Order: sequence, then C-alpha cells, then structure tokens
Amino acid sequence: MENELRKDYFLDRRVIIAVGRGKRPSDFKRDPAPEEDGKTCFFCPGNEEMTPAEISRVEEDGHWVIRVFPNKYPAVTTEEEEGSDELMPAYGYHEIVVENPAHSKSVSDLSIERISHVLSVYNERVEHMLSDPRVRYALVFKNHGRKAGASLSHTHTQIISTPVVPRLVKEEAEAVERYKTLNGSCPLCDAWKKEVGGPRKVWEDYHMAVFTPYASRSPMEAWIVPKRHVHDLGDLSDEERHSMASAFKLLLEKLRDGLNDPPYNLYFHVNPRGADLHLHVELLPRLSNWAGFELGSEIIINTMAPEDAAEFYRPE
Repeated sequence: MENELRKDYFLDRRVIIAVGRGKRPSDFKRDPAPEEDGKTCFFCPGNEEMTPAEISRVEEDGHWVIRVFPNKYPAVTTEEEEGSDELMPAYGYHEIVVENPAHSKSVSDLSIERISHVLSVYNERVEHMLSDPRVRYALVFKNHGRKAGASLSHTHTQIISTPVVPRLVKEEAEAVERYKTLNGSCPLCDAWKKEVGGPRKVWEDYHMAVFTPYASRSPMEAWIVPKRHVHDLGDLSDEERHSMASAFKLLLEKLRDGLNDPPYNLYFHVNPRGADLHLHVELLPRLSNWAGFELGSEIIINTMAPEDAAEFYRPE
C-alpha cells in the first residue's frame, strides 16, 4: 500500500495516510501514566461541597454513581448581554457529568448497563439546554488524559451549549444536504453499510456499526454510528442505547489494555435544529501531534492506516 490522499465521506476534508512511515498500533503503546501527587480530588465522594451546586445525580444503594453540576470555570455564561453578529456574548451552559465515583476507574471499567445510563444522562442535559430558545447547539465531549485537555484525572464528561451552531457541525449538515441531493441518501447511512463489509469494520450488531473511518485524521480514530437514521441521543431506543454502550466499552477497553490507556478526545455530533445530520460519535486518541504542515494546510498526515487500526480494535 502506497501513501494515499483520502477524502472524508462527505466533508471537503482530506488526509494523507502515510503508511510509508511504518507505524503499527504497538508503536503507540505508551508508558503507564505516572501516579498522582495525592492532591484532593474535587470529584470524589465526600468532596461534593467543593463543586458548584449539584444539578442532578443518580444513586444506587444510597450513594451517588453519576453526578451532574455546572463547571466551576465555565467557557460560556447564562448572563444576559447585548451583542451583534460581530461581538456576540458567549451565552450558554457548561456542565460536568462525573460518570463514576471511583477515582481510579474510567468509563472502560463501567458495566455496559452503567454506560447506557450515562448516555441517558447526557441526553437529559442536552435536551434541557436546548429547551432554552437562545441555545442553538450542545456538544457532549470527553477529554481523557492531560494531552487531550483534561485538567483532572477523575473520569468526567463536559457538555457546552452555544448560541451558534459550531462551524464543523454546520459544514457537516450542509454537506449532508448536498450529498442527499446528488445521491438520494444519507452519507453516514451509506458509509456504515459499506464499512461493515470491508477491512475497516471493527464491530457491529443489529443496532450499531463501529469502524475506523476511511480518511482517519489520527492513528486509532474510530466512529460509532447507529444503523437506524436517528438525529439525537433521545431518538435511541433502550436496545440501541445499550448497543452504543457496548461499542463504547469495546473501544475504550482496547485502548486501555492494548495501549496503556492513552489520552483521547471523544465527542457526539447530534443534529442541529432543522437539519438532517445522522447522529454519530467520533473517538480520536491523541497519539500524534499536528505540526506545521497540518496547521498550514489543514491536510492531516496520519502515520497509521485505518485498516490496521480496525484490526487492533476488533474483538478476539
């Protein structure tokens, strides 16, 4: 296989798959993360008063297992301000979802049932944010590890809502419409149907498809796509949500056990109001650095073929 310039399924985004550089999954195995220095963790049980006032929680046997509260240092604000197209207030909500009370355990350690419950909590918070007419979009994202932007090691997810649809999401929605006009179908529906029959397939069941995208931007990038054409987490049936939780556990366990739990970013692209964007989840392990070429051209060099990444992720 020679180095290839590949285009995204529907975005005008290209990557170079530089297999000539010879990277394999095992090349990205990192040393275990260093032990922490014993500082007090704001997210651990017993320290609840150290976070902003709690929004909600899920309890089992009298103890919380999932907890939601505002970010102490929010990127957006709910304070009313006047603005314009050039200078718009950063209106919105910024919340934290702590998925597990145990400090040393991550999402990969949770049961499929618990992960499914976490997905329900994400949806509840997104729906609450979108009930505010001033909010146009809400992004659920997870930063795992310092290189991925996590300032605290205790597992947690963030949700930020904004008064505008992010440019990338808007571009996706617009590209979907162009694709539908030309092909009469959804590009992500077409993508998963193609990928589950080829070398980039990771896993599938009746409800969900997991694959490494053809134009992967980073080593080990993987996508989770519902097979049914749904827009939001709230559209998922109980069975579909359980299936998505199974996909999460598979991917994150593979990273934990095979690569010593590397840093990663994970995010959900839900549908903007009035569009027809197929819900999907993108997982990008932070195993490489973008340098001058990537920043100057917006063409990413990926040193590992997604076909090799799919082989790594597949269940044994």
